[in-house]
Amino acid sequence: MILQQLNSYFLLFALSILTLATALPSPDPDAEYKISVYIVPGNNTFPEGIARQPNSPYFYVGSVTTGDIYRGSVYEKNLVKYITGSTYGIINAVGMRVDCKDRLYVAGGPGGIVFVFDLHTKQLLHRFSNGLPQNTTLLNDLDIDQAGNIYITDTFQPTLFRIKASDVNRQTVDLPLEKWVDTTEAFGTGGNGIVVTEDQKYLLVAADVNAGEIWRAVISSKKIDKVNFGGAVIGVPDGLLIRKNILYSVNSRHEIGQFIQVIKMDPGNLSGTATRRITSPLFEKPSTIAFDGPDLLVVNFQYGVPLPVPVLPFTVVRVAAGDEAQ
Repeated sequence: MILQQLNSYFLLFALSILTLATALPSPDPDAEYKISVYIVPGNNTFPEGIARQPNSPYFYVGSVTTGDIYRGSVYEKNLVKYITGSTYGIINAVGMRVDCKDRLYVAGGPGGIVFVFDLHTKQLLHRFSNGLPQNTTLLNDLDIDQAGNIYITDTFQPTLFRIKASDVNRQTVDLPLEKWVDTTEAFGTGGNGIVVTEDQKYLLVAADVNAGEIWRAVISSKKIDKVNFGGAVIGVPDGLLIRKNILYSVNSRHEIGQFIQVIKMDPGNLSGTATRRITSPLFEKPSTIAFDGPDLLVVNFQYGVPLPVPVLPFTVVRVAAGDEAQ
């Protein structure tokens, strides 16, 4: 009888432990590496663009002063120099993206060149040049559609440029950059951040650096219209990202606040509602962003801050994108 009672006791104890274990929330698999601040080396780096490499722990940041490319891991606090810009003639490394074949695209600013690298070998695959004199052009940002076409903004020229997917697969290194759309009749010059919408039908372009506007370009027809936000002040958009029809826009007019504007886009992406702003005490004049799961990696560019005034070290910081992005 005593043995039977002991067996019953141990059975109930085991069941209670199992029930407790089942009730406990599962641990966050990302909790171990959610570093809040990543360090970019150098006292004169001024990092601007960022690109997250799919199916890897890596992200890349470029310097607008040296053209160098730095690689970071979401598991490690410090970035390291990965590609020396001067070796390849990169004057400025501005907007960046990584495609599904682990090729890094870098908008080269006033040099008028988009550089393409194989991230496994660091080999320069292509230089796509618009052929314009230096400092009359400023290739600022770019994005890639699912077919592999690349769209590029120019802050000094009233032009959206394009690289066709077929050209990226060619063996020739030096190729012309296609003038895809003349934006003179739309927003003129001032193209900045750019993102392809998830339905692959449109481009959203941060345009007119003084007015703080976003414009929609229809990829099939090249028709361009201004997006209506119902009079809401969204700041001056710089880097753009979109997920589940939620647009994230980094404000570059820092005197009105350091924030990322969150906008719910309407069907057709010709209008949207500004819903909230993401702020952080870790922001130091941010420029661009990349998704890392449910979070945003934010580059602290510190644009317009002369030496020796920048807050050092230069950083990339992590903030939550919010429930809308999950």
